[in-house]
Amino acid sequence: MENIYHKYWEQELAYQFIADNRCRRKAYICSPLSAENAEDFVENMRIARAYMFYAMKVMDLYARAPHAYLPMLLCDAVPAERALALQFGQRLLEESDIVMVCGNRLSKGMCGEIAHAAALNMPILTFDEGLCLEIRKIVTQHGGNKKNVRMDREHALMAFPDPVSYLEGR
Repeated sequence: MENIYHKYWEQELAYQFIADNRCRRKAYICSPLSAENAEDFVENMRIARAYMFYAMKVMDLYARAPHAYLPMLLCDAVPAERALALQFGQRLLEESDIVMVCGNRLSKGMCGEIAHAAALNMPILTFDEGLCLEIRKIVTQHGGNKKNVRMDREHALMAFPDPVSYLEGR
């Protein structure tokens, strides 16, 4: 598997926001943010950016992950700011073409995003075989069609808890 993550991959990701090809399909990145400690929380933000970069570079999608950046602006521990971040995330999800469930575990926040996507009858792409059934169950419980959940085996790197570390062999 070729390593697409180079020294300046995060800077390259930032350029997707000013590129002329912003009419690509819009993908909402759904991945864990919650963590046991502050270091892991910040690491999960970086990992969300790594999923965005992969979706942009390999899958040719305009990827958005509000949890990759909003925690730098809003404090998750302040209820009003957390509510604002969640509201922004839901609105961004609504403006997306597809929801991509990345990683190999579901957080409470991710379950909420999946439920919201189900209510909107949105297509959901997952990369982890073990999560596929669980995601279909959430979709069904929230009135969605489980056929909207597809398993993508071609982009298995998106199922890894940290694609950058995996490719670097850490």
